[in-house]
Amino acid sequence: MIRAALAYARKGLQIFPCQPRAKRPATANGLKDATTDPDQIRAWWHHEPAFNVAVATGAVSGIFVVDADGMDAEAELRKLEAEHGTLPATIEAITARGRHVYFKMTAADVRNSASKVAPGIDIRGTGGYVLAPPSMHPTGRPYCWSVDCGSVIAAAPAWLLAKIETPKGNGNGAGRHRSGARWSPKGSPRARATARLRSLPATCCAAASIRSSLSKCSRYGTQPGARRRYRLPTSTGSSARSPARN
Repeated sequence: MIRAALAYARKGLQIFPCQPRAKRPATANGLKDATTDPDQIRAWWHHEPAFNVAVATGAVSGIFVVDADGMDAEAELRKLEAEHGTLPATIEAITARGRHVYFKMTAADVRNSASKVAPGIDIRGTGGYVLAPPSMHPTGRPYCWSVDCGSVIAAAPAWLLAKIETPKGNGNGAGRHRSGARWSPKGSPRARATARLRSLPATCCAAASIRSSLSKCSRYGTQPGARRRYRLPTSTGSSARSPARN
């Protein structure tokens, strides 16, 4: 195991140990402990030579992995290839029930997903990891490199990337409403209230009501995710409504 771990690290893959015959990390921080440092790798496997070898996927190692788990998943993958084109020859590992297909990481973000591409086909990208040969599956079957695949890690085809890529900056929905529309300061409650306030005489009661609402908006915030929102007065002389939960 240690020789394989050191060899992967020399190729730039971030390595960490998993428990023997298991997928559970053997370090306190799991994949966050992944490294290419040979001294650290030697220390881990000298402590327990039977540790499985895990590779952190995503930008840290420059790869992502397509995990086709089982015959049904293989059938789904064949359907996709028939529709869009055959996957390029690349490095593949044989697993207990299927295979891991390795591809180069892209400029866009590729994240973990389960059955997003097709049923039974998972993606291991940013924040994920896979066991690499000669690790031992919990069933007792060893992982091994395929002998009839490519000799280098290939770039993924455009059709596959279109199904799995997440544009950078949008992976967690930041900057968007829950509905998916991008949030704009110009459309915020505070901006609308300010515009209405400027259109009213300073002495009218509606202006006073809006000032009260603005004060409350400042307290709770107006960006998506703020705990409360306030409706604007709709007619002169009306009072600000009480806060309502989102």
